[in-house]
Amino acid sequence: MSADSWKGHVNGILYGIQFDTVLDGTVVTRVADGVTAGLYPGDRAETIRALDHALRHPGPLNDEIETHHSEESIRAFLDRLALALTTTPAS
Repeated sequence: MSADSWKGHVNGILYGIQFDTVLDGTVVTRVADGVTAGLYPGDRAETIRALDHALRHPGPLNDEIETHHSEESIRAFLDRLALALTTTPAS
């Protein structure tokens, strides 16, 4: 997966969470459900691959869709999202 491809997925997710005050389990569930329902580009497997690439990326993830969330908070959220997508049965 190219950097442009995974970055687009991550930017779509960041856009969707930019106004959430806390990136808690409720937000993880909402975004995971949105991925499963097709509200984000790509299917579940493609999103999981994008998150894997993003979490291994050494640079900032919050550089194009700027949010008030810290880099550490975003990475922790994306890690929890990836786990939710891999452990929740597909509908």
